[in-house]
Amino acid sequence: MNHTLLLCIFLSSIPASFASENDPVHTPKSFSYQNGNAIFVDFTKAHYEITYDLDQKSARALAEIAFTARETGYPIFDSVTPPRSVVLDGKKVISEETKTPDQATQLRVIGQKIEAGEHTLKIELPLTELVDFRLGGVRSAFWTSDLDERNFLERYLPSNFEFDQVKMDFLVRFKGLTKPQSIYTNGSVLRLDQETFQIDFPDHFTASSIFFHTTPEGTMDETRFTLKSIDGRMLPVLLYATKGSWIASLDRLKEKVSSVFKELEADYGPFPHPSILVYQAGSGGMEYCGATMTDFGSVGHELFHSYFARGVMPANGNSGWLDEALASWRDNGYPTLSSLSGSSGMSSHPYYTRITDMAAYSFGARFMSLLDGETRGKGGMKPFLRYMVATQALKPLFVEEFISMMEGFYQQSFKNLFKRYTYGSGLNLDQAGLRTESQPHRKMSLTELKDYL
Repeated sequence: MNHTLLLCIFLSSIPASFASENDPVHTPKSFSYQNGNAIFVDFTKAHYEITYDLDQKSARALAEIAFTARETGYPIFDSVTPPRSVVLDGKKVISEETKTPDQATQLRVIGQKIEAGEHTLKIELPLTELVDFRLGGVRSAFWTSDLDERNFLERYLPSNFEFDQVKMDFLVRFKGLTKPQSIYTNGSVLRLDQETFQIDFPDHFTASSIFFHTTPEGTMDETRFTLKSIDGRMLPVLLYATKGSWIASLDRLKEKVSSVFKELEADYGPFPHPSILVYQAGSGGMEYCGATMTDFGSVGHELFHSYFARGVMPANGNSGWLDEALASWRDNGYPTLSSLSGSSGMSSHPYYTRITDMAAYSFGARFMSLLDGETRGKGGMKPFLRYMVATQALKPLFVEEFISMMEGFYQQSFKNLFKRYTYGSGLNLDQAGLRTESQPHRKMSLTELKDYL
């Protein structure tokens, strides 16, 4: 099959809105609220002023958000921490924490109806999670999880759902600083003065993209080097770990990261991000755009996610299983299956679901093996996945779009396979012996994470 010709034909058939305007396509639908509708809006810019007061041993954040509403209604945002103040278009308003109609998740609705158009929002709140003041410095991080409810950026800062790509920046101040602070992040850092840093993030970032970690300077061991991409770029790499920790050495980690980088570029094309950041710590791992906090054994799994999860991005909870299934399939050595027992509901959770189905790691990986078997005569799944990175990287998608793209690429139908194995009840998983399998890439609790600040 001439995949280049097919690619051109397929791209020409994509609606302009899908190709260039992801937010309108992937915005969740509004729902009834008070005398109207609660509406999901499009954040266009989010500026966060984050202040650590070392004398008072307290931290706070002020979010200044510009957004577009496409319909009249009560605007939605989310913050796990109750705000101290919410100001909409210059007027102080209230916000209420409420559940979605399907009971899938909680969020915050502003109690002021607005018209369609451009608006501004200012929200102030305390920072309390993963903040530790000690010895004249502060240790703080915005680490996330896709396996628990409301555990993306909204755990720390006011943000939107994962569908929304937002131009974000941090202004980070350390009041009363007596020793320098280090900042580890996948954004671009500029030190404005001894106490103040400006961090800019790319405009394709979502609530699950940002890696941010600050510690007193000198508390971490670091290794810096560059890797040459197959497209000619020289990518800066930063590896770090707690100073003197017992975990594998950074030299060994450098060899591992270099090997995985070469493997992934050979399979899926140029690395989708401008740099690589790896914090070797804890148990299991979590992925961010070009960055990860991970144990040594999960490095390959987490860097794979820079292609799928933080490269090709899930737009909602029902598409989140795709990248975990693909990463686990890769971990297993890309096996092929001709048949599969059981079923799952990985694609058919309630509409507003925001977490990833745990079945992705086991049953999902087997389903990818089955898809590889179904496409073996046309090169298997890898050519399609490389095509996905080339055409869909840094964009959100639904699982239905993944299916449609597969059908366009291979010129055959996959709807019935996905319907049978990912839109079912999942009741047959126990019978298939899959529920008892452990999840090898566990996400740590807040209590566990605090040990690695």
